[in-house]
Amino acid sequence: LPSASIGERSALFEPIHGSYPQAAGQDVANPMAAILSAGMMLDHFGLKEEATTIYRTTKHVLEKGVGTQELDLQYAYSCSQIGDLIAHLISDAADLNLDQQQTTERTSTII
Repeated sequence: LPSASIGERSALFEPIHGSYPQAAGQDVANPMAAILSAGMMLDHFGLKEEATTIYRTTKHVLEKGVGTQELDLQYAYSCSQIGDLIAHLISDAADLNLDQQQTTERTSTII
């Protein structure tokens, strides 16, 4: 889950699980909490539209059944693949229509 610790003079945005050092170098961590924490930071700084884009895109990916292995969704991908997918969809919202056949066959040019 994403989290925010907001004080009077500073704020910290990070996943509640922290850095997950046990997964270092294995490409298995779920990056979505870190991505959503970045959305919370943008929201905190008044960048509502940008934050909404992050939230909407991450939700869309999950609704399509795409995630990391521990989520036990229909399509499991690595940390870097999920991060690349969400980054791509944020920068090119026209691609939000993930091709179901390519996702199933793992041949999508996005993932």
